[in-house]
Amino acid sequence: MGNNVRIFCILIFMGLFIGSCTGETIVEVFDHYYVNITLAGDNTHVKESISIKNVIDKPIVPGYAYSTLKGSSQKNILGIPIPGKKTHPVEIKNVEVTFNGNRLHDVLVTRTDESTVIRYGLWYPVSPGESITVDLEYDSADFIDRGILFSQGYYPIAANIPINHAVINVDLQDGSYVTYSNSKPDKSNDLATWTMKSLGTDEWLLKYEYSKLPLPTSPIRWSLMFWLFMLLIVSIWSYRNWKPGR
Repeated sequence: MGNNVRIFCILIFMGLFIGSCTGETIVEVFDHYYVNITLAGDNTHVKESISIKNVIDKPIVPGYAYSTLKGSSQKNILGIPIPGKKTHPVEIKNVEVTFNGNRLHDVLVTRTDESTVIRYGLWYPVSPGESITVDLEYDSADFIDRGILFSQGYYPIAANIPINHAVINVDLQDGSYVTYSNSKPDKSNDLATWTMKSLGTDEWLLKYEYSKLPLPTSPIRWSLMFWLFMLLIVSIWSYRNWKPGR
């Protein structure tokens, strides 16, 4: 027991010592940031597999890592989407963080007015040039806004250390098509994949729309074009049937 406490204290001191010596120098990066999203009914299961790499010539202890989740919902009037978005914290449950197959218990979930933050402690030494991989899983119903013909989804990736390679995989419902995306996807069967290289510390907010209708991916939301088309049809019908003097 005493030896374990001493080792734990040494690891914390080593991490703090390296951090104080390097100042603003980058000591670690997210070498790979993989997100797998499974759509199941009204729920979304998210699994993040994150590889943290030591990029200096001394051992490091990552310490606390953070995952920041910002909810984004489309503004609308009477169900019709309009430009603009609302930012809010995300409701999550069943949060679990594992490392080397073992569940971590140093996990804290907090909320602000605009985001939900998952903090977890990684008190394991990482040798120069080496990486460790941690898995973060949770459930949420906030990343999908389901509709009758079109459903809209999004996912945010934000980090305070550089991300070298980020990938978001979305397992769509059977027979669904990506009808809109703000980034070009690759699709194989019901799996849609988006890739972002050299993301750095920039925030990546993926937005997409999917439907059972066999429509091509468009830079404009098909749901918006559909409602505009319906509005046009109603306007023409109203004009022809209710125009003055008829």
